[in-house]
Amino acid sequence: MGSSTLAWSMSVLAPLSVTAADLVGRVMPPYPAGLDELGGSCVSDSVEPARVCDYSVGVLAQPAAVDGGEPVPRFVIAGQLAGRDGARAQWRITDALPYPTGRPGYYLQFGTCRVNGRDDARVAAIVRQHDTSTEWLKDIAWAGRLRLPDARFDILDTRTVDCI
Repeated sequence: MGSSTLAWSMSVLAPLSVTAADLVGRVMPPYPAGLDELGGSCVSDSVEPARVCDYSVGVLAQPAAVDGGEPVPRFVIAGQLAGRDGARAQWRITDALPYPTGRPGYYLQFGTCRVNGRDDARVAAIVRQHDTSTEWLKDIAWAGRLRLPDARFDILDTRTVDCI
């Protein structure tokens, strides 16, 4: 286990009534009290257009503490499409990991990363967004590859990942 993975697993979260383990197996939305979806992306292991959203990767966050504040990311989640509630997709959560804390300016990127210089559409990475003179960002706090069909994250060595 690399040092960045160790730091990831030891990150301390603000008090929440839900843990990553509590999320796995649940169908969402609705989201647990104190959490909401911050964003996400569809994933598929099929080329069929009707299956483009068989799986998802996303972030759950606590709402901003004050008006005009930023939501606080708490979990990176993976899910499998469980159905629909009207136009809204519902996801059975298949994996959930704590979002690394104390990393201002880092955001989840999905589908725009490489591993060892090779494009890999299933890589999710928490990347520091900053001005750079290069096209590829290399300051990665965490990276994982979504393994299908079980929709679980395989943790990657962040030194091997960069994102556009």
